[in-house]
Amino acid sequence: MLLKIKCAKPRNLCELLKRFSCGAVSFDVHSLAHFLDACMYDAAAAHACLLKSHYLAGCSSPWNKILSLYCRSGLLPRAQQLFDVIPSRDVVSYNTMICAHARQRRGTFESLRLYTRMLCENIKPDHITLSMLLATSSMLVEQIHSHSTKMGLNSNAFVGGALVSGYERCRGLEEAIRTCEEIEEMDAVSWNILIDVCARRGSKRHAVDMFCRMCKEGGSAFDCFTLTSVLKTCSVRGDLSLGMQLHGCSWKAGLVRDTPIGNALITMYMKCGGGLDTAVEVFRTILDPNIISWTAMITGLVQNGLAREAASFYCEMVYVGMMENEFCFTSVLPAFGMLVSLDHGRMIHSRVIKSGFYCDVMVGNALIDMYFKCGSAEDAQRAFETMRNHDTVSWTITILGFGQHGKAEEALQIFRALERSGTSPDSVTFLALLSTCSHGGLVEEGIKIFHSMVNDYNIKPKREHCACVIDMLGRAGKLSEAEKFIQEMGLERDPLAWESLLGICAIHGATELGERSAEKVMGLEPHKDGPYVLLSNIYAEQNMWEEKVKLRGRLDASMLAKDVGYSWSSG
Repeated sequence: MLLKIKCAKPRNLCELLKRFSCGAVSFDVHSLAHFLDACMYDAAAAHACLLKSHYLAGCSSPWNKILSLYCRSGLLPRAQQLFDVIPSRDVVSYNTMICAHARQRRGTFESLRLYTRMLCENIKPDHITLSMLLATSSMLVEQIHSHSTKMGLNSNAFVGGALVSGYERCRGLEEAIRTCEEIEEMDAVSWNILIDVCARRGSKRHAVDMFCRMCKEGGSAFDCFTLTSVLKTCSVRGDLSLGMQLHGCSWKAGLVRDTPIGNALITMYMKCGGGLDTAVEVFRTILDPNIISWTAMITGLVQNGLAREAASFYCEMVYVGMMENEFCFTSVLPAFGMLVSLDHGRMIHSRVIKSGFYCDVMVGNALIDMYFKCGSAEDAQRAFETMRNHDTVSWTITILGFGQHGKAEEALQIFRALERSGTSPDSVTFLALLSTCSHGGLVEEGIKIFHSMVNDYNIKPKREHCACVIDMLGRAGKLSEAEKFIQEMGLERDPLAWESLLGICAIHGATELGERSAEKVMGLEPHKDGPYVLLSNIYAEQNMWEEKVKLRGRLDASMLAKDVGYSWSSG
């Protein structure tokens, strides 16, 4: 009978249920349990079967299976009704319901209510109960920690891992690390949770320390998840040595051909300057490269300025039949923007439409940026207008693109549409707007936008915003207003402000103001040769050769050397 139930098809199960209803067949506890497992797609039928078995009504196991069936079928209200009338609830019953509510977006309160009811019925929680509560309610981590200590469960590896995650979310990394000391015997899962917490917090030191402890204490061997977590912390050139050591660990453990390890190693070598050849070698080592592997290679190549190589890798990916996802499209489109290859960009756009990712906001933003960089403002505008949804990045890229194409009025129209849409612009949006007004000669509009940023949107201006305003006033010949703006904004100690003003003085040949600006920059950044060069150019334009020679003498005395210029004809 048991074997028949295990191998039975849904149609045969229905027939078996009919025979059971007629009394032609009977189940013992074990046979009924397997029958309920086989009825995973029909919770109501299984429930009816159990109600028919009066002699099994007192067993909790079949009822728990029905509860699980209802929860897995998404019928939580019906599961709750059944739970309330079960004659013999136990810890499994409560765990099933707490888990089901924890998966709901607003299930925290209901999970805690069930836990309170569980305690009132004198049913002792186990490690699963507390772990699920910690996952759904990190704000009560200290209270749940207290309960786990009273029940002697705080040293359990399962509960300990959940406590580490909970403390990290609401108390910080140091509290999470202290919590792990209570665990009697750390298993691989506990170590992985702790190392991942350190990696997510960006603490390379703690992640490496915990990895070393895991290896030394020898309680459990590291796995693929362990190494990928530590590799995440290797993100700058100084981390290359550590990344290579982790690469060696993956070789020794026989994990180097695993796809997740390979993906993490590719990202590490690209970020840490390990070289294109090494990243390609890692990629070729992966047994079964997935879309993440290809995307990691393309992203790394683009970020390192190797657009042609990124495009080549993408073509190889398409040739082998790997289908793109939204992240792949977002990574490869900048490569064709860097290559200024409009035709290839349009081909990628057609693949975006065919694959159904044209509705994705990130992909739409990448398309807009690519078209602007390829010189086609019309295609960029069309891509913007066909997007179903826009985020702040969409508006900002479009404003900046029009500004760089000399279409200041169109950029301002986009900004007005942004305001009507209810989207909130950020500091980068206003920086793009001010740059557009500066290059478009829209001084009054630019000043209004600057004041709107401060007064209407409560965005504190950064030095880059102020530099744009200075540049805007200077380009319009309002040099005294630009100097006054520096003083009003309290930027007397900001070298960027004076550099912007000095650059404008060089354009207009304003010797006196140029000298003041240059002296400010020389005093604030004495290691820079830029102000000497700009002021020297001003003197040369005004035929002030004697002052130019004196300035050259000051430059030589300061031990600064102007960078040597090269041309294509230089030998």
